[in-house]
Amino acid sequence: MRIRHFTTSVLCTLAATVALSSDLSAQGSGTRVSPADEGKRVEARNGVVTSANGIASDAGVQMLRAGGNAVDAIVAAAFTVGVVEPQMSGLGGSGSATVWMKREGKPAYIDFYAAQPVEAWRGHTQSGRGGRGAPPEGRGGREGRGAAPSEEGAASVAGDMTVVGVPGGVGGLLALHEKYGALPRAQVLAPAIRVAEEGFPVGQILAGFIAGAENRMRPYPKALALYFPGGKALVPGDMLRNPDLATSLRRIAAEGRKGYYEGPTAAGVVAVLNAGGNPVRSTDFATYEPQWKRPLCTDYRGYTIVTAAPPQTGYQVLHALELLEPFNLKTLGLPTQSAKAFDVMVSALRAGQAQTRYNSDPNWVAVPANGLSSSAFAATRKALIGTGVAADSIPTDDPARFDSAFPAGECGKYDPYGAAAPIPGAPGPGPDAFDDVGERSEETDGETTHLSVVDKDGNAVSLTITNSSVWGSGGFAEGFFLNNSGFRFTDQNINAPTRMPWRIRNTTIAPTIVMKNGQVQLVIGAPGGGRIPTEILQVMVYVLDYGLDPLEAVKLPRIFTSARNPQVQLEHGFAPELLRDIRAMGYEPVAEAAGYARLYLIARRGNVWVGVADPRHDGRPRGY
Repeated sequence: MRIRHFTTSVLCTLAATVALSSDLSAQGSGTRVSPADEGKRVEARNGVVTSANGIASDAGVQMLRAGGNAVDAIVAAAFTVGVVEPQMSGLGGSGSATVWMKREGKPAYIDFYAAQPVEAWRGHTQSGRGGRGAPPEGRGGREGRGAAPSEEGAASVAGDMTVVGVPGGVGGLLALHEKYGALPRAQVLAPAIRVAEEGFPVGQILAGFIAGAENRMRPYPKALALYFPGGKALVPGDMLRNPDLATSLRRIAAEGRKGYYEGPTAAGVVAVLNAGGNPVRSTDFATYEPQWKRPLCTDYRGYTIVTAAPPQTGYQVLHALELLEPFNLKTLGLPTQSAKAFDVMVSALRAGQAQTRYNSDPNWVAVPANGLSSSAFAATRKALIGTGVAADSIPTDDPARFDSAFPAGECGKYDPYGAAAPIPGAPGPGPDAFDDVGERSEETDGETTHLSVVDKDGNAVSLTITNSSVWGSGGFAEGFFLNNSGFRFTDQNINAPTRMPWRIRNTTIAPTIVMKNGQVQLVIGAPGGGRIPTEILQVMVYVLDYGLDPLEAVKLPRIFTSARNPQVQLEHGFAPELLRDIRAMGYEPVAEAAGYARLYLIARRGNVWVGVADPRHDGRPRGY
């Protein structure tokens, strides 16, 4: 339904929140912010929330002002960003978070990525009914597979729902809140419910995605009516209300995980999946649980870097950092200006990408992530870095022999990820054993969203959530879109031994926190497919090594590399002289105008937090 005006309560709420945000201005600190970047940088003494949408950031700051902590703020902001950025995330999505709660004295990591139930798929493929996604008999009406499909469930037969994993976003956010949150669940979900019910103004980026999605939504009449009322796409400034989503959110607020993984919401989702060929059962949906893991950890110039465990891609960031550590980067100049610095940075990025073949679901194969992240492994590859000659390709090396290495610096007292335990009967540690399903380090598509939060007590959360692709699978149920993050089972791997009854595909998300002497220094993450780890690393180095202001670090033009060839995609802003010099080294620069990851980060500057939202997107940081 298209509505032209705010309701009074939403207008008052948002106006009050914006008026309260940020007691310090960037200009007041002496940092110059151009008119084009106005609203992309905030300073605050008590807490900061930064996300891809100012309404979501406002929701998080509301929790901080109400006495909530960083977890309350990030959960409120995450549920809200799923309302206002439905093409990227929402109740049908999934993700992961790296967490620092000061009272715990060590970081935590929660993986709530979309998962596929092994037993459901074993029966599906072996019976000859699916393999690659033919609809099961009965279209979802069989015992244990949910209610008979609704109008939208029946319509989804036109789409392939086998790419959908059981969504983990709701389970992960609720588990995070239950463990660490200080405010009641209903209070934390209230902003998302209010925005879904009363509406929000469609921005330019969302409008652009809607404009190209009519055919994608056509099999789902409710989705089409919501985003194309009267047959016309919503345009910037139109109000978007989603009462079905508000109803789903209310169930979660009232009943917790049962309000999503059981009851009407679950039945509606399972019906859509079954109708599109996914054999997930109601019992599978009800038993989904996120996984608490130890984060990966390494020391970098006295900083403690904690990041995503496998099958997410934090190790790629850590391996590249270890390769950069021997170099005094600041004396080399910026990679945007100095050919030597460019060569060092690019060769480290490429070496990190080369190791992605060792990533997989650690419940299926022993992933040597600790070895991948270790300084000992990096030492064996130092000859690859900064040679002055662009290699045609970067070799892959086996890190398994370093997997028992003890991490340096403060990592040891934080109980980090550690060596992988063998899985009886599972494939061995060689590269041929690893799963070849999921986002690749050199793929650039995929849409995701990221949120970073710190609070007045120094707690922090870095959280990345995703539908995987824009609008996910396109499947729509109960007011939200369903991911396409599911593992694609084949007859070759369906019977492999596993530690648990779920399979999760590998992905490039890498929410990261940087510590020093037990205090948070940087909270960072990004959406952007295969560009995520390489661009997180670039911005981290610009902040930590070069001492750049966080906004200036985010604004620097980015580099995207390939381990397989010397081609380098460059964002606009590299000097012609630099392009000449790197060509002489053998690099093949290619102009790339769009598609780069968008960073959402918070950095400590003395006793002030500086929050930044990437100017490449609509996001806004908020603080108080």
